[in-house]
Amino acid sequence: MNTDLELCLKHLQALVSFDTSNPPKKIQSSGLLDYLNSLSYLNPQVTDLGDGSFNIMLIKGDPKYIFNVHLDTVPPGEGWNTDPHALSITDEKAIGLGACDIKGAAACLLTLIELGLDDYAVLFSTDEEAGQSTCIKEFIKTKPKFKGVIVSEPTNNLGVTCHRGIYTGTQEFYGIAGHSSDQRAMEDNAIHKLTNWCHHALNAARSFDNEAIGPLKGLAFNLGLIAGGIKPNIIADSASIKFGFRPLPGQNIDLILSSLQTESNLNESSFTPGFIAPALPANGDLKPSELMLQDLNLPPSEPVNFWTEASLFSEAGLPAIVFGPGDISNAHQPNEYVELSQLSQALDIYREIVK
Repeated sequence: MNTDLELCLKHLQALVSFDTSNPPKKIQSSGLLDYLNSLSYLNPQVTDLGDGSFNIMLIKGDPKYIFNVHLDTVPPGEGWNTDPHALSITDEKAIGLGACDIKGAAACLLTLIELGLDDYAVLFSTDEEAGQSTCIKEFIKTKPKFKGVIVSEPTNNLGVTCHRGIYTGTQEFYGIAGHSSDQRAMEDNAIHKLTNWCHHALNAARSFDNEAIGPLKGLAFNLGLIAGGIKPNIIADSASIKFGFRPLPGQNIDLILSSLQTESNLNESSFTPGFIAPALPANGDLKPSELMLQDLNLPPSEPVNFWTEASLFSEAGLPAIVFGPGDISNAHQPNEYVELSQLSQALDIYREIVK
């Protein structure tokens, strides 16, 4: 094992030891901020945005590009064979909560800074996993002046220039309560109305099956959570469903939303938007991010299904790509890991990007 990788694993061991699970997002008490402040070669500029959202800016010299790494993780869940907050290192893997998504990238950047980088800009953020993105939205308001943004997520050290967006919402339905022996339940039951809407929405989502970008085909649509009713012998007077879809870059959101509704639905229900974020690239134009890949000499990835905050930078007019060590299939599950070979490769690539 080379010296640079050993130093990287030392940083990763520290980062994994801090419980930055989101929720509950207790970043202030996790020890993370104290650790970064304790590193003599750093001068972190910490912005407390409230509710566990912190932007931590590391900058020196006159860098062209800025790296963004989120330091929050999902909760550990069940099924771990080791302590999720104690990095376990084998001959091939570093195992721990966040090692793959995406504290491995943060450890790489801290290693290179410790080794003496002269020009760099790194933004650590802490609220990506809960779908808030307060950190990035507030950072964008400062109108940062960089040539582009490299957002760290597990991409097997390939440069991602295209991914789906995300749109979630809640559809609520209204009925007229009464005894279920009344035949009017067929029309007045809110759950029946919800069921009819679900059938229509699924068929509407399938109408986009012929649209594609690379391996991304159709509209990724999901009915996620249904609630309503009281008991079998009462006509339900209310019901709701939380749903989401993942549009392709360039797909018309208003067209998708209108296709999910019928005239009767509009009179019998109401819709409340949830978390909404664009695809990458936000305007559907791949050229700026592809030119950025060429400038950085990064190998390209095919478009990916998962969403990242790179799209928020893209929406603000900053060319953005997604890049980092690790495989997304190892994230958000017990015994999460990143391969040591990918960390070593990422160290070399990050070093070349900064140069």
